[in-house]
Amino acid sequence: MSNKESLIEMLRGSTEKLHTLCDSFEGVDIYDDTGHVDTAFFSEVLQAVSRMQSVNEKLVYKLLHLLAPEFAESDDGKSGKQDGKKLPAEEVLKQCTFKDNILYLPNVQLSKKTYADVKLWIEEAGGKWTGGKVQGFSFDFDATRVAGILMEGKRCNLAKDFQFFATPPEVADWLVSLAGDFSPDCKVLEPSAGTGSIIDAIHRVQPDVVVDCYELMPENKEKLSKLDHIRLLGDDFTQAEHPSEYDLIVANPPFSKNQDIRHVMQMYHDLKPGGTVAAITSRHWQQASEKVCKDFRAFLEEVSAQVYEIEEGAFKKSGTGVGTIAIVINKRETWQSINN
Repeated sequence: MSNKESLIEMLRGSTEKLHTLCDSFEGVDIYDDTGHVDTAFFSEVLQAVSRMQSVNEKLVYKLLHLLAPEFAESDDGKSGKQDGKKLPAEEVLKQCTFKDNILYLPNVQLSKKTYADVKLWIEEAGGKWTGGKVQGFSFDFDATRVAGILMEGKRCNLAKDFQFFATPPEVADWLVSLAGDFSPDCKVLEPSAGTGSIIDAIHRVQPDVVVDCYELMPENKEKLSKLDHIRLLGDDFTQAEHPSEYDLIVANPPFSKNQDIRHVMQMYHDLKPGGTVAAITSRHWQQASEKVCKDFRAFLEEVSAQVYEIEEGAFKKSGTGVGTIAIVINKRETWQSINN
């Protein structure tokens, strides 16, 4: 019998014995035949509870070490860690160290809540726990900037700060198909490139086309710089000066404060006559009473835009449950006046 099989058998047996022990309490009280507290019995019960608590803590530690090493102490159960259970997440992060793109937690014993808070903050900044020999949080980009922010005890929520929610590959492929045909020499723009999900989808259709792009987030720009057949033109697409020259524009712009509306309007402006925009937006503009939303609805109607539903929860894995739709606009030469 293997060690794993023996362990499972012992755990099952222990559980059965505990159930039997619990059943044994039925009909038992702490009084003797005279109606007084049975002190000997009471003392034995307290000692048994103390022993069981000690064994339970040891068992929980062993299970945590097996299932989630980052929660556990060292293998011998004597970690030598200082008690950090009362430290808030901010103070724990200030004590972290950063080396070789790995963020290491301080050598203190954290409460489960504090560890959960620290882990959340680091994951918001793009970190991912790596066990084994690493035993720290790794990043798939140069994390010098975000690690510096975290180690100041500050939050660095990349998704919230930059409105970055990566387009799932299947959604990106579908959006690219809505945009139309891509030829190697057509002019293509992705104005909110993120880590290149939509660019990758474009290159799956036409590997040789060069895609112009913009991206605000420094960490994403680093990733984009490693892609082939792209031109990274700048940070903020809406603030850039560029001529109306694109055949195809495909994008998933930020949504907050109606940024998606501003992006779509700028994209349309930058299309050649005969060009196409395919963009993901929020649903907010469809019913909102704000003037910018009313004007946008009128604009879409005037240019005969097509609106496509996107399945609820499509961006759940990207960190948002906001309802989304896709807009496709073909810019006809007869509509040139709308652009002016």
